[in-house]
Amino acid sequence: MRVIIADDEPTMRSRLMAAIDHLEAPFDCVKVCGVAENGAELITAVEQATAIDLVISDVRMPEMDGLSSLVYLRSKYPALKIILLSSETSVSTHGAGQAAGNAENAENAAKYELLDKIAARICRQENEPGKINSILAGCEKLAMAPCAVARHFGAQGFVRKPISTAKLKTLLSRLESTRDFIKIDKEG
Repeated sequence: MRVIIADDEPTMRSRLMAAIDHLEAPFDCVKVCGVAENGAELITAVEQATAIDLVISDVRMPEMDGLSSLVYLRSKYPALKIILLSSETSVSTHGAGQAAGNAENAENAAKYELLDKIAARICRQENEPGKINSILAGCEKLAMAPCAVARHFGAQGFVRKPISTAKLKTLLSRLESTRDFIKIDKEG
């Protein structure tokens, strides 16, 4: 499995690469094929790479956040698996499942409609002055959980930092065995 990692913190990138290096069979075939410090670099890395299977990206990064890069990559590479990482407190991800389950109510439907408009601009690579041009900024403005938004835009999962070999094994096992959204808050 060929992976690209995106995180603006060098320590987190190193931890993730070390966790990948310590994987044993059957996951010892996971190879890091690129790293990025922000969403814009992530997009470039994916576009320049060949046959990438998985992207593991931080949510909060400079220049372009992980949710915005998710939207762009999902539009160009629908088969690409994307997992988002966050070290946000439980408050920011609290109720993510509930928010996803209640997406049909009028308030959430209106919020997702606004995020979809932002996503369309991101996919067209348009940046409109005076408008929200980031999915993460939209989440914050609308008080939406990033985890629920990641699910809405087609991420395969959402994992709480720090990442470890045990969390990575759990993630990879679940990626192979389910098509459901994967949310890992704790170890294993």
